[in-house]
Amino acid sequence: MTNTEKTGFRAGFVPITGLPNAGKSTLMNALCGTRLSIISDKPQTTRNNILGILNASDFQAVFVDTPGFLRGRNLFERSMAGAIKRAAAEEGDLCILIVEPGLPPADKVPLFDPLKMVRCPLYLVVNKLDKETNGDRAKAAVEFYSKLLPVAQVFHISALNGGGLRELRAGIKAALPEHPAYYPQDQVTDRWEKFYAAEIIREQIFKLYSQEVPYSSAVEIEVFREERGRPDQILAAVHVARAGQKPIIIGRAGSMIKRLREASHKALEAFLQRKVELHLTVKVTPGWQDNQQFLKEIGFYDKK
Repeated sequence: MTNTEKTGFRAGFVPITGLPNAGKSTLMNALCGTRLSIISDKPQTTRNNILGILNASDFQAVFVDTPGFLRGRNLFERSMAGAIKRAAAEEGDLCILIVEPGLPPADKVPLFDPLKMVRCPLYLVVNKLDKETNGDRAKAAVEFYSKLLPVAQVFHISALNGGGLRELRAGIKAALPEHPAYYPQDQVTDRWEKFYAAEIIREQIFKLYSQEVPYSSAVEIEVFREERGRPDQILAAVHVARAGQKPIIIGRAGSMIKRLREASHKALEAFLQRKVELHLTVKVTPGWQDNQQFLKEIGFYDKK
């Protein structure tokens, strides 16, 4: 009998939901002990549901880092919104709602409606307590969300510095059903390296560019080739929605695309732990957010 088959082993899926910039990606990375979701101080950075796997001797928690709650304005955003609803309502053995201290903006409150019908236990996790000096705001958040939603337990944490994570991990383990592990014990995600290459480049776009450019950009890995004895060959295309955004990505005399390539190259080699040759191109793909074929090609569109 293997370690994951013995009686008492627990395993399950745990969607992490919340408003943009609440700390979903930071929390999943901290719980899993490795960087799987990109992080930015700009909201709505995560676009896909990304699995992060926490392996322990007696349990396995499969976290689903979802995009922040949003109202879909185009096919791309509606696809993200659908992924959030399915993760919260259909795919979880436990659902985590991560929030900031204080009350949400009034116009955002309806975005929490999918969690009213959640079929599994719902944990309320109040984050960013390392930055919060007013305990009344944390208390107000707990009271508000506990009245709005079927909250089973409340946790107070700082995803950034690790405060409260030990208690949260224990709570997660207790909520999971007895079940064999879903993934091998040495696996930390379900995504391929090609996916993370695109995410790493997109993360650098969020860091280097401002205003609407990061949100109007998509990264497509056109070539990801591994050859023994040589650096990995990666050719990535940065797609922008409007022609006027292309010169912004490139910069004067190519200065910005050079910075993007250098930052992405460094981050890719750190992530992959091997040498990389990275080449970037910039393409104008008008209205890509509503282009079903394009969204399918880059792995975003889901018609459900």
